[in-house]
Amino acid sequence: MSAPRRSPEGLAFGHAVIAAALGVIGRAPLGPMAAGVAAARLADRPWRLDTGALTFATFLGSALVLRRSQRPASHLPVLRVAYPTVMAAVAAMSCAVLTVVLRVPELGAAEWLIVLAVAAGGSMLSDHIRTRTLLPRRRIRVAFIGSGEAGRRLAVDLAQAGARPYHFVGRIAVDGEREGPVRVLGSLDDLRDAVVRERIDLVVLGHAVARLTVFDAMAASCLDLRVQLIELSAFYEDVFGHVPTAEINAAWFIHLVDAHAPRPSYAAKRAVDLALAFVLGIPSLPLVALFGGLIRLDGGSAFFAQMRIGESGRPFRLYKLRTMRVDSGAEARWAQQRDPRTTPLGRFLRRSHLDELPQLWNIVRGDMSFIGPRPEQLEFVERLELALPFYQRRHLIRPGLTGWAQVRCGYARSEMGAAWKLCNDLYYVKHRSIGLDLLLLAETVGLLVRETATGNGARRAPWAGTGLPPDSAIVGLPPVDPVAVAPAGDIPVVVMAGSHEDGEGARVA
Repeated sequence: MSAPRRSPEGLAFGHAVIAAALGVIGRAPLGPMAAGVAAARLADRPWRLDTGALTFATFLGSALVLRRSQRPASHLPVLRVAYPTVMAAVAAMSCAVLTVVLRVPELGAAEWLIVLAVAAGGSMLSDHIRTRTLLPRRRIRVAFIGSGEAGRRLAVDLAQAGARPYHFVGRIAVDGEREGPVRVLGSLDDLRDAVVRERIDLVVLGHAVARLTVFDAMAASCLDLRVQLIELSAFYEDVFGHVPTAEINAAWFIHLVDAHAPRPSYAAKRAVDLALAFVLGIPSLPLVALFGGLIRLDGGSAFFAQMRIGESGRPFRLYKLRTMRVDSGAEARWAQQRDPRTTPLGRFLRRSHLDELPQLWNIVRGDMSFIGPRPEQLEFVERLELALPFYQRRHLIRPGLTGWAQVRCGYARSEMGAAWKLCNDLYYVKHRSIGLDLLLLAETVGLLVRETATGNGARRAPWAGTGLPPDSAIVGLPPVDPVAVAPAGDIPVVVMAGSHEDGEGARVA
């Protein structure tokens, strides 16, 4: 006799109960709980309760403090996966210090590593459960107020990014345009009906819309509804981690002079730069001398100097170990992934980024910082300022050895690549802080380790499966006279990664 088949309603109810149970588990502090249990098991019997409670409290406190940085970390290729481990490592070190201060019998280094691994695993499991069970049931339904073309770009970018919490429903027309590439939900006059009918959770406001008109409509009809409003540029920054330069105007830069905006400390950033430069520079001196001697064996100089554009548009001389042949030419060119001008030793130096070590001197001199937009050659800057709106704004701050655009986009090999990097440079200009700098330093180290281990230097934007820049970054890019600076070799126009942006000329030091 066969068993009775369950009804579809019963199966749906069972799945809902399981999803709800997993959702509750996903919201629980599994990492701190696992760390507390592991520490208690590893501690001496009389101190198990004290050690477990102290470990749980420390890991939970660290998770709450560091959670603010989890959003920007989710936009970075390495930290978006490794951030639970980073949080666990910080908590483990804090807990090891507290056990000494509070005179609780401390665990050994190997035991703390076990606690760290267990806590990181618990946090990753919690994130995985929350992502797989909560998000499908909590889809944020998005409506766009603006033009049909801007709405299309937003819909395409959301689809490319795989932003699972967000479901693009359509747009609210403000220009009387009822036809277009995306579905029209209604007009501002019937905004409330559209929000209620389509169960809209979030309204995204495009930049080309009269703000006061939209605010009046929202205030008149939607204040009692559970719907939120956000600017398009702020939505891109939060969800994608870049500024859509095609969707902003001069008003966006008012954020930089807002009286209530957080102000990064110049003195603190400079102190961190100098401390890291001396900590890394002194031990690296023998390495620079060794590679410098090997480079000179081919008869050329060990170093080369190249003029770059720095803070406030001031030029400065950037120093590097020479990686190209002496007769490689002096013209400015976009570099190729496998540049034939590069020497065998130069290929190793570029792949390991050891050719950048002399730039620690640029940091000590104050020409550069560790974190900031990558300084570009004078010839390229003159060209790109004509081609890209707001390109000169990236010079508002000191250039860096690494930065938000570098770790997310790799090196630009074309005007398209420069446009995409500009979107990311502007994100850093607005959101820069010591905390974000520390995240980027950790991300840079992680990328170097990953590239060394895999031998693959290709990077792509973590939000896009294609690795190509979104339409919002390049739409409206003016045509540029191709005579001034031509790409080095026959390469694709849009390639974001796996290249080296610095073309070496005959200017040597």
